[in-house]
Amino acid sequence: MPKFTIELPEAVMPALTRKAQGWNKSPEGFLSSYLVSFLENDNEAPVADKAREALEDILEERDKGPFVTITDMTAYRESIRARVMERVQQHQHG
Repeated sequence: MPKFTIELPEAVMPALTRKAQGWNKSPEGFLSSYLVSFLENDNEAPVADKAREALEDILEERDKGPFVTITDMTAYRESIRARVMERVQQHQHG
């Protein structure tokens, strides 16, 4: 198995030691496990990136239309309020 020597600032050693203790490992064992895990999962996008990508896809799709021309703003607002109230009532009774 290959071996590496890593020089770390003394200031990080207390935090590294605490992390290692939480994993029941030595600082060296913790770093080794952490690095292996990171490299094995490197090809997978983090969950936040996947969620952001999904949101961007939705927004791009909506940006293509179709768009509705609003001729009566008062009626439009009333329609939105009615739909919101319907959902609120569904959640209260559901």
